Amino acid sequence: MSWKHEIQLRDLDGEQAIEVLCRRCNDAYYERVSELLEAAGLTPFSYLDEVERRLACKRWGCKGAVTISLADSAETSAFVGGLP
Repeated sequence: MSWKHEIQLRDLDGEQAIEVLCRRCNDAYYERVSELLEAAGLTPFSYLDEVERRLACKRWGCKGAVTISLADSAETSAFVGGLP
C-alpha cells in the first residue's frame, strides 16, 4: 500500500496539478484534478492509484503506462540575502 491508495480525488483541490510521467517514453505533462474528473470512468471517489492505472500517455503513438505525483503549488524564490 502506498500514499496513492490513501488519497481520493475529492480530497484534492480542483485546481491541484498532478504530474503525469510516461514509463515508456519519459514524456511528462500536468493534469488538473478538475480535468481528471471530467474524464470517462473517474469519480471523486477514485483513489490516485486507480487514476494512475486508468491514465495512458498522451503522446502520439505511445499510450504507455504512467506514474503520477502531486505537484507542489508552493512559491519558490531565489536566495536574496547577502553574506556578512
